[in-house]
Amino acid sequence: MTLIEHDTYPPEQHLLRDLRAEFEQRGDGLGHGWLPVTDFVRNPSGSVHAGVLATLVDMLGGGLAAATVAPDWIATADLTLHVLPRPAGDEVEGIARVLRAGKTTAVIEVELRDDAGPLGLATMSFARLIRRDDNPVIPLPGSTGRSTLAFPESHLTRPVVDQIGFVVVDRAAGEIELPLTPYIGNTLDAVQGGVVATAIVVATDAIVGAKATAPVETVDLQITYLSLVKAGPLRTTAHLVDANTADVTVVDANGRIATAATAVAVVAP
Repeated sequence: MTLIEHDTYPPEQHLLRDLRAEFEQRGDGLGHGWLPVTDFVRNPSGSVHAGVLATLVDMLGGGLAAATVAPDWIATADLTLHVLPRPAGDEVEGIARVLRAGKTTAVIEVELRDDAGPLGLATMSFARLIRRDDNPVIPLPGSTGRSTLAFPESHLTRPVVDQIGFVVVDRAAGEIELPLTPYIGNTLDAVQGGVVATAIVVATDAIVGAKATAPVETVDLQITYLSLVKAGPLRTTAHLVDANTADVTVVDANGRIATAATAVAVVAP
């Protein structure tokens, strides 16, 4: 196992380390990832929190996209995720493949599964950017074997939503706040894309759950990333399209819309 060492990112205390995911690019055109499933990343039903799966997809898809467009860099433009609402095994495996690599965009598909079969499917598109000096160096495919951001002491110490720091302001309105800290940042000192996706899941679970008579969990996400959240706190607002579907908007402290999403939550099995 190789520790991915970056001089500036992520900091020693960071969500991407505490999730303890492992990654490998074998030179076969695919990206492979594995996420240990602890109680802290599960919904009450035993399924994996959709925000955690979105974060795995963002890391895995982003790594493959960055390697594909190198020496250029990438920024996430949109993410679509469909999750099967069932209890997961002890580990989720992600398999990423390139659907398109053009001059301005790259599109990645990520299949999610455990030892019992499929768990979900995601598609991401990335804008292709001119590389900056502070962008991390992505190892060449097949050069490192399995690698991880986790230190030996890295791990979640409480449910992931609590550890990230979400505050539910108004459950019935899907209003969530999240203070900006280095723990959830990306390479541009903004909120990491998977954390933004998790905020949308928390908001959706809140507003749909407020109308339901039983616990709910998000199973579908369609997210468009419009701008970075650099001024905190991050805030969400939401409204119901129907009993299970919510439109969610993420704004920064200045009221600028950073992300627009539609999400579906269902009563937990």
